[in-house]
Amino acid sequence: MAINDQVADGSGPSQSMPPRIVHLEGGLRAVDFRAESVVVQISAKLPLLKFQTPEYSHLYQALASLGFLPIGVEFPHPLTLEGKLAPDWQCFFPDLGFRLMEERKEWSNIRHLALKEGESTVSQISSKCVTYIDLLEIRLFELSTAYNRSLQAHWMDETKIGQLFGNSYMRGIDAAIHGFAADAGSFRDLLAELTWRFVLNEAEEVTTLGTFIKRAKNNQHPLAIEIVEAASPNGWLKRFSRLRDNIIHVAPVGRSQQFHFCQTREVGSTAHKAPCLHYPILTSDGRIWDDSDVAPTMNDEELIKAGFEKYLSYLDTSIDGLSYASQTLKEMTGLLGKVRAASGLKGEMPHLTDADIIGEIKNAE
Repeated sequence: MAINDQVADGSGPSQSMPPRIVHLEGGLRAVDFRAESVVVQISAKLPLLKFQTPEYSHLYQALASLGFLPIGVEFPHPLTLEGKLAPDWQCFFPDLGFRLMEERKEWSNIRHLALKEGESTVSQISSKCVTYIDLLEIRLFELSTAYNRSLQAHWMDETKIGQLFGNSYMRGIDAAIHGFAADAGSFRDLLAELTWRFVLNEAEEVTTLGTFIKRAKNNQHPLAIEIVEAASPNGWLKRFSRLRDNIIHVAPVGRSQQFHFCQTREVGSTAHKAPCLHYPILTSDGRIWDDSDVAPTMNDEELIKAGFEKYLSYLDTSIDGLSYASQTLKEMTGLLGKVRAASGLKGEMPHLTDADIIGEIKNAE
């Protein structure tokens, strides 16, 4: 289990506040056991640096100020270490906090009230929201874990900053990006359907973003305008859709180009540098890199060199895969919150009483 690789020997959590393992961009981890110092590391066997433990609520800001951007947090539990409980993992966005967790609670409450009142349409679509939130949180966790494992295996070889590499764990990165693109594409379409049915209150069936754009392009509702603009050639939804379509319909990630490598880079402030993993996924302006004009052949050394030089030029300014997935999920989370607020859908938190309990109560510990 990934969490076992992150827990340093001899550390014990404080009883006052729960311990945390903060996942950072580039496959790094910040381990906070409410002791004297927070450790930034690749694994327990590969600690990199430490800094004084801040107040509990200030950790994410402190990490960002040092140049380490959080993408999510694990809250360790003894049962997780024993393999009896899945990691308590929550996505985190520096400017939205734990908004995805909040959205899951809101849509769960909407589903509960809809089931209670017999609103099957609302209960079904809110159930889809909860499902895709769960899936995308898992996809980001899988991607972050794959980054960490690949970086860990590579860094143990005493490699240097700037070095290109590929190892067996890189296939896990490929797979996690593929899974994220597929599920985020479905969530993208669900956001369009939610907006069409519950914000614009239209009766025609719309279940994809493409159909939404065709039918809502002249609608003057602020959310319709925002989504149409986001799906325009330079919009974030369009950039994601191009990547998703290329991965799903053209070639699996990592198989559409002649060169496919990760790179070790440095991240952090001047006084707090740490190695990280960079996986190029898009050009700096959000396009899919095309190397068809320099596609090398195995028997032409000059073409291979020319193609590799172009690849290095692309790599230098490319967008990282984990950072991009986190940013895309953040955009979708923000849009989901706007759709929920504009829809007017109400929810109710479930209240359990003794009458709801069936059978004998057992202590999990």
